[in-house]
Amino acid sequence: MACATNVDALAIIKAIRKTDRAMLLSRSRWTNQENQSFMNTGMTWQDALFNPCSVAFVGLSNDASKLTGAPLDYLCRAGFRGDIQIVNPRSTIVQGRRSVASLAALERPVDHVFLLVNTDDAIGSIADCAAAGAKVVTILAGGFADAGPQGALKQAALAQAAREAGLRVVGPNSLGIANLHSGMVLSASPIFKMNGFRPGRIALLSQSGGVMGSLLSRAHARGIGFSKIVSVGNEVDLGVGEIGEMLVNDADTDVFMLFLESIRNADALKRFAERAHRAGKPILAYKLGRSEMGQEMAVSHTGSIVGSDRAADVFLNQLGIARVDHFEALIEAPSLFAGRRPSRGRSPAVGVVTTTGGGAALVVDALGVRGVDVKAPQDATIQALGQAGIGFHGGRILDLTLAGTKTATFTRALNIMRQAPEFDLVLAVVGSSSQFHPEIGVRPLAECSGDGTPVVTFLGPDAPQGLAMLAEASIAAFRTPEACADAIHAFVRWKGLSASQAQPPIDEKTTEILKSFEGRNPDELGAAKLFSSLGVPMVPTYILPVSAHEGVADLPYPLAVKVLSADIAHKTEAGGVRLNIRSADQLQQTLQAMKAHIEKSRPEANIAGFLAQPMIGGLAEALVGFRRDPQVGAIITLAAGGVLAELYRDSAVRLAPVTHAEALDMIAQVRGLTLVSGYRNLPKGDLAVLADIVVAVSRLAAFPEVIEAEINPVLIKEEGQGAVAVDALLSLAKAPLPAAD
Repeated sequence: MACATNVDALAIIKAIRKTDRAMLLSRSRWTNQENQSFMNTGMTWQDALFNPCSVAFVGLSNDASKLTGAPLDYLCRAGFRGDIQIVNPRSTIVQGRRSVASLAALERPVDHVFLLVNTDDAIGSIADCAAAGAKVVTILAGGFADAGPQGALKQAALAQAAREAGLRVVGPNSLGIANLHSGMVLSASPIFKMNGFRPGRIALLSQSGGVMGSLLSRAHARGIGFSKIVSVGNEVDLGVGEIGEMLVNDADTDVFMLFLESIRNADALKRFAERAHRAGKPILAYKLGRSEMGQEMAVSHTGSIVGSDRAADVFLNQLGIARVDHFEALIEAPSLFAGRRPSRGRSPAVGVVTTTGGGAALVVDALGVRGVDVKAPQDATIQALGQAGIGFHGGRILDLTLAGTKTATFTRALNIMRQAPEFDLVLAVVGSSSQFHPEIGVRPLAECSGDGTPVVTFLGPDAPQGLAMLAEASIAAFRTPEACADAIHAFVRWKGLSASQAQPPIDEKTTEILKSFEGRNPDELGAAKLFSSLGVPMVPTYILPVSAHEGVADLPYPLAVKVLSADIAHKTEAGGVRLNIRSADQLQQTLQAMKAHIEKSRPEANIAGFLAQPMIGGLAEALVGFRRDPQVGAIITLAAGGVLAELYRDSAVRLAPVTHAEALDMIAQVRGLTLVSGYRNLPKGDLAVLADIVVAVSRLAAFPEVIEAEINPVLIKEEGQGAVAVDALLSLAKAPLPAAD
């Protein structure tokens, strides 16, 4: 059970121990029976995380100005009225309070322990925390996975100790947590030197403690409040997914704000997203890693393996998590999402009403770059505006200019635009009146909360009073046009949780082929055999030995010839491909020259022979690739194919496996395939068969030993004539990997 009131926390504990308190004070450790007596009160780790009746600081410094000494002051100033105990072996009095030498010497059981000790001592304290009755431990210390391979070993030892003790852990490398509705601040973040944090409806989960403080500070300046705040640190146990899933049922939380450096536990994040979607509680995320430099920073800061950001973007999108690119948008956008469901149907359209044409143009221009549809009012809306004495002068926006300086006019215009069926969102841009006369330009907006078309506001000047008024009314208001456009783009792109496709059955034939590779990467012939077992049409292939080439006169010239070697993944770059071989004599010369070239340039490569394939044409070429991303698991990629596939970077990515309908959506997304989709009456390619191939390759998700696979090119023939894969590549793990759900 959660503690009924913090006021009664100490009284409850004393009542539990009333009959044997004197005996407990004389002993260094409680018996199992006594611990069980406390556990029978029903305190769970979920209760202990944000609503503990009793907390303990281990390693609290006597100097309140230090990072390890400040948490006691933060907790007391926040208004926590539960039981507080201190462990410090070097002093019996710490910051004016009695301290004991060890966890074993605590006088009363504890729900939540904040470990402020060093890395090694944190690991050694876990069992003692459990013996003291704790359900949750928050660990400040770094030096774990954030400190390289040796630190990763220490983190593994910490995880094992926690599992054996039955404890849940926040961190390590965590600046702590806070429940702003109850005054429970268990944190070392200097941000809590500030007073007056406003309780709100947003739960903030951050992988960075420093960024957690920045978000809290900036939100506080705008009058935006939070319900729960967590610095998850290295997520050795409780991470964004687990804590978020638990908070879905929190009555004080309507929307989630995530700051992500990487995706560490995709499965837990999926469960969180699914539960949040069912509960109607949106999730917004800002994730590092858009650039290669950003990915490097993420690696060095968290010790995590950062995979493809494109894969992460697809992952978040398919989970219905709205991703923003601007840090300010993460702070200001939650009110736009809270209490609303994602769009399911037409592409959402935005209407614009403004008192400053130039200010509106700043946002509209940024929206246009992002492909957001800004629409002009329809005739019925224009007529309604005219009847209200408001003129529309053409274009895409309703520019009130001087007329907008009248409260009644601005209010009528807003109401008409919100009632217009052509708009899914109304952007209101306010000029100088938001700074000097907020009762005119801001108060009508503050009255737009509740049901109806959502309103987003950009205030042109620096208008802190206006921003505070809108925050109080739960209206999404933005200081910059870029953040405003970013939030609107995230909102209109927000499509909700994609239906999860069941894992495909494991085909026995494919399984046997994989076993035959014995954990070694196969050559192209072996890879082609595997793809064929999945149902991928492969081009006819003739095997030519290294030395003898009798009977080649009967081959179906012209031919493409390729080296056969498991050691050469990219044959073109190695000089292992020749095209348009038109005779037996030319073939013999080509094979000799190719062999000599590879033996010189790639002496380590074992040449098993050569492959000859008939030159087959098509309307277009595609690449279909599979990869087991280290962050999000199995993904499938479709791109324009051939040797220039990497140069063009024209691709569509989804989590694997995919359905036939999803594969067709991927095809429509690849610009290079537009020419074979019936564009301007050009011949249409057999895209249905291409979709079948994408589905077939995506079924590799069922085989955890496959870490990467590719067919490139896939030649797309005219509609009704199919498609065929020409080249195959397969990369296996050294040992079977666990499936990434």
